[in-house]
Amino acid sequence: MRPSAYFVSLVFALAASSPAQEAKRLIPLARQAVIAEANGATAPKSSTSSPSHGVFVTIEKNGKILGCRGSLVPLEQTLEAEVIRAARGAAAHDPRYQPIDFKSLTGFLVTVTVVQATDPITNVDGLLPSEGLVLKCGEKTGVVLPWEGKDPHIRLDWAYKKAGVSKGSSVSLFRLIAERERG
Repeated sequence: MRPSAYFVSLVFALAASSPAQEAKRLIPLARQAVIAEANGATAPKSSTSSPSHGVFVTIEKNGKILGCRGSLVPLEQTLEAEVIRAARGAAAHDPRYQPIDFKSLTGFLVTVTVVQATDPITNVDGLLPSEGLVLKCGEKTGVVLPWEGKDPHIRLDWAYKKAGVSKGSSVSLFRLIAERERG
């Protein structure tokens, strides 16, 4: 049986869109969602709809984080809706930071991290800076995104702190494989 021309073109189109290209394509959408949230406007709509993944959106200005929200697993039907949700959450609903206001909008950067997989690990030795770290203890989870620090043991300390778990508690560790784009 010979594949249809549509099927062949679809396979090539999907192969051409790498996870890194997906993350890069999502930067303008994340920025629009941050601006909309800061201005009390309606969330942007996307003209595309890709299969959903867990996503984190981080907002920063002058090297200082202003907000970061997201999820390891998809909560929305599409990747674009996931980015909009995470960006709006980072702008106004991160309990660690003040909501973004209009003055903060000049010169801000967003980082979109698209989760590809989490793989169990027994320790953090050998964890690369390009890999994130997930620590789970019961219902508590601490996530350290890729490129948040370089020393794996310091990142482990951060994961304990983010999860609100005492250091040395019995935990499960996971390597976070993700594509990250900043702009």
